[in-house]
Amino acid sequence: MKINEKEVLQSMRDFRKRAEDYWSEIYQKAEEDMEFCINKESQWDKRAREQRQKAGRPCISINKTMLFVKQQVNALRANKLTLNAIPVDDTDVAKAEIQDDMLEYVLKSSHADIATDWAYEKAVMGGFGFWQITTDYESPTSFNQDIKVKRIENPLSTYLSPDIKSPTGSDSEEALTGDWINKAEFKRLYPKCEPVNALDDEDRTQWITEDETVFVAEYYRVEYEKDVLYLLDNGETVLESEFDNYQGSASVVNKRDTHHKKIMWYRCSRDKVLDYTEIKADFIPIILVVGDEHWVKDKRYWQSLIANSKDPQVIYNYARTLQVEQLRKAMNRPLIADARSIEGYEDFWENSDDPSVKYIPYNSVGENGQQLAPPFLANVYQGSPDLMRETLTASDEIKATTGIFDASLGSQGNETSGKAIMARQRQGDQANFHFLDNFKRSYEHAGRVILSMIPHYYDMPRVLRISQDDTVYKTLVINAPQGSPMAEKYEKELQKAVLGANFIYNDVTKGKYDIRIATGASYNTQREEAREVLIELGRAYPQLMQVAGDEIIKAFDFPEAEKIAQRLKLMLPPQLQKDEDGEQPQLPPQAQQQIQQMQQQMQQLNQALQQAQAELSSKEKDRQLEMMKAQLKLDTDIEIAKIRESGRNDQEELKQYGDILKAILDKTSDIQQAMQEGENLPDDWLQQSEDLQNPVSNEQGFFMSEDLNNG
Repeated sequence: MKINEKEVLQSMRDFRKRAEDYWSEIYQKAEEDMEFCINKESQWDKRAREQRQKAGRPCISINKTMLFVKQQVNALRANKLTLNAIPVDDTDVAKAEIQDDMLEYVLKSSHADIATDWAYEKAVMGGFGFWQITTDYESPTSFNQDIKVKRIENPLSTYLSPDIKSPTGSDSEEALTGDWINKAEFKRLYPKCEPVNALDDEDRTQWITEDETVFVAEYYRVEYEKDVLYLLDNGETVLESEFDNYQGSASVVNKRDTHHKKIMWYRCSRDKVLDYTEIKADFIPIILVVGDEHWVKDKRYWQSLIANSKDPQVIYNYARTLQVEQLRKAMNRPLIADARSIEGYEDFWENSDDPSVKYIPYNSVGENGQQLAPPFLANVYQGSPDLMRETLTASDEIKATTGIFDASLGSQGNETSGKAIMARQRQGDQANFHFLDNFKRSYEHAGRVILSMIPHYYDMPRVLRISQDDTVYKTLVINAPQGSPMAEKYEKELQKAVLGANFIYNDVTKGKYDIRIATGASYNTQREEAREVLIELGRAYPQLMQVAGDEIIKAFDFPEAEKIAQRLKLMLPPQLQKDEDGEQPQLPPQAQQQIQQMQQQMQQLNQALQQAQAELSSKEKDRQLEMMKAQLKLDTDIEIAKIRESGRNDQEELKQYGDILKAILDKTSDIQQAMQEGENLPDDWLQQSEDLQNPVSNEQGFFMSEDLNNG
């Protein structure tokens, strides 16, 4: 691919100047807000601070704004979002699940939360933030590429098109970001290039600093190429530029002129294109996160959480500084004494504040014998009520301008009841919900960018490992041809794989998908409310756990909750054990065969028991028969449940139940033989209580008295 280097460099420099001119006011306010929030010296007027420091007076900064920023940012960190792919055409839902796994792999392998959390923090603190989606080789010795989510540390060095309207930047036609690196590193990476032309000083300082730090830009732009669109007799459309790769046999029935866009990426110094390639994506892969966005006429505003809290913070700092000054004066209170009472002891009283002084003498009697009062300190410092009132007022104004009150911060407020505390917390959540909602839009857009890149960068047979936690990995095999060595090697992993019409397992290059956002856990107050409701329902209706135990546990986010929910689902009655498609999960063939054998054996036993019951006239014998039927029913239900549970794991585990099932069958056969011979039942059977007539009790938890034929 050839490029016009001169045209690209001029286009990049023109865009940078145009973007800097447009975004300068927004970026200046963002820089001021971030400095104010991070640097305590920025919370004082520069001239006032210098005057006070020159006079030896304090400048107290008690930064309360950072707490509110962290409160908002940590709400996102505590409630992670999940990207799910949904099919938009006739694509199978199972294929969308493979895309879910691919999204999870990209996000986890690149530690995407580092980039996204950082961008959100900058949006809350300064009004906007960015992260970048890029690609890199899997290893230095591989040609396979991976999609990576990369953090943009300095949002003030990143620019999108001035004419964007989308709050995610999805409609940007150009973008520029970059990093500052030292000149020695630049020469190591690009030994044949000079960072800046020495003869051109027009914008030299924007590309190299006095300490020889060089700016290396990444310039994106959308380029359009003319093309022809063909309509085929099977209803499909294909571009002329892609017609050679079309695998169908349809014929063309119509055509029209069109164009297709491509995303070009250039790495540049000021005067040299260092590298370039086409990015196989539908959008420029720089994701914008805005904080609080407004438009007034044709003017755009991006505001931070603390934009309106800076003045109350300044007042608070000033009031607290004056209080400290008054306290300092109080610590230097003068002595009030009659000159005659300290006459001759002046040196003692001048050093009275020395901790080593153990006593201070004074004259208690005057020359004429009159009593003299002892020296004493001036009145104790009581503090200024006005300053205290101003401090409290400024603190309340900071809360009011951020919309975050004591209840949201975990402090004790005026609220006493649980409902009142939740209402105040919800008020704080709702006041700033637009920050999280804007981030959600950006995260969703990032998912679409990744989905558009997956078919191009994961188009070869590969084995990917997804980290589930610190010790467990999930193996994902993609694009594996049926019958290939890879498919045979990973036969176990491909047991539930989707086999496409092209006889390729887990083909991620086909299909069209959109993104749906799912929250790992709802927002804090909603989670607490859900827990309270579930706890109250459990107290009022204990049987709820027997029919909805798995769904109840899913509502909680403690470790291993999902595993417990799965186990509880296995214990549900058969008619409730439905998967997401409404179908009952299928057991392995061995388990189904064993259940059928037990059902047949049970029918035979029932017939034998009915015959024996007809021959026994004694009420005691009838009672014994009923007890025996109940016990057999209960044992059978338990063993079937065990088979169901084991069948969901590995089929080899079913062998461990073979001895148990054989023992039950032998036992029932012995009982049948004993009955035919007229022998008494064993003593341990006769000792069963009347409750055995009803094999389902509350103590048996989730087993229901259903006919085995419904199992």
